[in-house]
Amino acid sequence: MTTEAFERIRDAIVSGGLEFGEPLSETQIANALGMSKAPVRAAFIALRDKGLVVVVPQSGTYVFSPTAEDVLTMSRFRALLEDEALRESMRRNPGRVLARLETAIAAMARALKRSDWDGYRRHDSAFHAAFLEECDNRYIERAYLLTSTALEALRVRLQGGEGGYRVRSFREHEAIAAHLAAGDIDAAAELLRDHILVINDWVRSHPLPGDRISRKDKPEDRDYAAMFSARRA
Repeated sequence: MTTEAFERIRDAIVSGGLEFGEPLSETQIANALGMSKAPVRAAFIALRDKGLVVVVPQSGTYVFSPTAEDVLTMSRFRALLEDEALRESMRRNPGRVLARLETAIAAMARALKRSDWDGYRRHDSAFHAAFLEECDNRYIERAYLLTSTALEALRVRLQGGEGGYRVRSFREHEAIAAHLAAGDIDAAAELLRDHILVINDWVRSHPLPGDRISRKDKPEDRDYAAMFSARRA
């Protein structure tokens, strides 16, 4: 039950169903998920450890609300890790990496054509996972997980707010794979870094949603019920 609660709340945060800075009701979420409060409470702790919620003593639990400096720090950390993962994975397992990238890009193209944004997001993540999982360094992979979900939540909001972002993102993925297939590791790594750090351009020109919703009232029971029943369907 705790794992289910964790995954369902995490997915709602990443997808944007739960907004940055939004207060969370343990009781209402438990009712919407059809479980007791204990697994939801445990899920909140696990989500806190992942940096996805903040527990404020004598106030409550809130969806994380990153500052511009948080985004800059997390994205630079991710760029450093992925640069090393790209280089090591291409040194150790180039064939498997290229095959996985090809599969991910084909799936992204299909999702883009269908306007399947959840699918696009999953295959986008699969593209980057190829470097992390094929570099044969479990410490890089573990370190990456410290910020990957929070950055994914930010990326979803970036993709949803900019009409041309997904097309640009897709073309960058294609170009990264093409550079790697041609053996130009440095060009691929440079483009990957720019691809990751573009989120900071968005943050500079858009106020972070959490700055505006920290005073938002708790959602009604029906809001939680609709959100989580939709994810069950």
